[in-house]
Amino acid sequence: MNTSRETTHDDEILVLRQQLISSLKFHHCETLQKIPLESAVRAMTAAWDTCHPEEVPPYCRGTSTAIITHEQAAKSIRESKYFSG
Repeated sequence: MNTSRETTHDDEILVLRQQLISSLKFHHCETLQKIPLESAVRAMTAAWDTCHPEEVPPYCRGTSTAIITHEQAAKSIRESKYFSG
């Protein structure tokens, strides 16, 4: 069960996520149209890593680095609570 504090944190993440989506669409739409999903996700991960060099988000601990298909990546992203909404 989510506590009020967890709900507030989740709401903040959703707001920040929407801001990031808007920014990426506005500033990088043409680039995103030209590259595969996996490349876009890897670029976002690389950017995130430069902002958090010593951290790994709790939902990524133990994540496999295996190469997966475009369909698997898209399905995983669509089903993630951090990407749905």
